[in-house]
Amino acid sequence: MEPGLCSAGRRLLYRVRLYARQNRRAYPLSLACDLRGAGPAVDGGYLARLNDDPHFVTITEKGEAYLDLVMRCE
Repeated sequence: MEPGLCSAGRRLLYRVRLYARQNRRAYPLSLACDLRGAGPAVDGGYLARLNDDPHFVTITEKGEAYLDLVMRCE
C-alpha cells in the first residue's frame, strides 16, 4: 500500500477537486500552503502539473480515488 499524503497535500487535493468542479479548469497554485502540499501530491501521482504552466495543477484519477476513500473514512 502506498503512503498517504500530508495534511497540506490532502487539503490541496480537496481544493483542487472543488475548484475543478466549480470552474472546469486547472487550479492555480498561489498560496504558500498550496506549494507545501503540491510537491508530495505531484510526486505521489495525486495531482499533475500542466505542461505549459507548472503553476497550475489538475487532479488525477488516483487523486480522485484517494479523496473518495478519505471522505468515506471520515
